[in-house]
Amino acid sequence: MIDAAERLIAERGIAAMTLKDVQIAAGQSNRSAAKYHFGSREGLLDAIIEVRMSPVNERRELLLEEMEANGSSPDVRRAVEVMVKPIAEETLGRKDSRYARFLSQAMFDPALAEAIQKHLSADSFRRAEEIVIGLVNVPLDVAQWRAENIVNMTLVTLSRWEALDRSPELTDRIVADLVDTCVAVLEATSTDALGSEVSG
Repeated sequence: MIDAAERLIAERGIAAMTLKDVQIAAGQSNRSAAKYHFGSREGLLDAIIEVRMSPVNERRELLLEEMEANGSSPDVRRAVEVMVKPIAEETLGRKDSRYARFLSQAMFDPALAEAIQKHLSADSFRRAEEIVIGLVNVPLDVAQWRAENIVNMTLVTLSRWEALDRSPELTDRIVADLVDTCVAVLEATSTDALGSEVSG
């Protein structure tokens, strides 16, 4: 039922999803199965986030531990990889995934705002984001905007490619280029509101 709900939201948005729709899409003959297992539509959304984000957070924790064990200060590219690669693995790296498209719906649907916040409030994500912000040589508010921008760009990019047939080699190239693009965004020269340039 989690796969069915993720698919319905990814393809139609939350407004088009009811527990009855999920039950039908999942091929459940028991009409109350979704309500029994999840309690409500919100409970089902929570379950999707939990199932999909657990491996993402575990992978990001491992990457953070590896980065910290290295002893030297991380560079921007390594920090971006910690943010981007785990969610790329759970979306582009998982057959028939629709999770990136689910998260993209969450970005623009007020009813799913809480779902996206759960994704962004995970401890591993917040730690990786803080590292990125600390490495960017621009004013703090600009660094925070850029960190948010690369999250949005990552979700939109993964959503676009998730729906298309890809070889493993092409997937690797797409993710590598996404990391390159995020690094370029973070390291770009910044012109502040007064028009003075700050080196990136």
